[in-house]
Amino acid sequence: MTNLQNLAALKDDMKEKNWTIASFTFSYKKKQYVVLVKRFIDPIKRHNEYALVQLEFMRYDDIEQNLILEANSNSLLGDLKTIREYFGIKYSVNLHNLMVEFSRELNKFIPTNVPDPKTYDETQLEGLNISISNSDSEDPAKRYCYGTMLNPEGKFRSPFNADKTKIFRATLFDKLGVEPRLSFCYSRNPSDEKTDAEIIANTNRL
Repeated sequence: MTNLQNLAALKDDMKEKNWTIASFTFSYKKKQYVVLVKRFIDPIKRHNEYALVQLEFMRYDDIEQNLILEANSNSLLGDLKTIREYFGIKYSVNLHNLMVEFSRELNKFIPTNVPDPKTYDETQLEGLNISISNSDSEDPAKRYCYGTMLNPEGKFRSPFNADKTKIFRATLFDKLGVEPRLSFCYSRNPSDEKTDAEIIANTNRL
């Protein structure tokens, strides 16, 4: 048994289901965190050759207070002092044992399958949107889907655009996501948002 064994199963499920990102919540020392699990898909780079995924921890009451680490199925890969300070782990001569205990505690919260987006709460959704949008070089404030764009032959929507739509417009993606050349367009303005029927009707005229 490895300390973070659930990470391997989750990563495999993400790959099988074409997800770049997943989320779960984690409680430690009476504090709650949103955790984003990310596959290494450009622009997310692997820095440690032994890393399995990238993890981004966000404090539940202030998601801007974050910590990004790489991890494999055995441990978190990062500066121990930074990890200690972020999670409030006191220094000890038995620090290795404490980090093993911390990893095993974290593992209890890690799902082995990608959660249904319907189960994510508002804080998780906010964190997911920021991460996905940044990875796709998009403005996170663009939350309102108003249409689609047909990419030229040989060009396809990004996996981040797909994940954003699977999370925020699941029924729309179910209907149109089968065409990989279709990218979904988002606006900052809530009044620009269109219904599934409106978007599909416009798409059918492409």
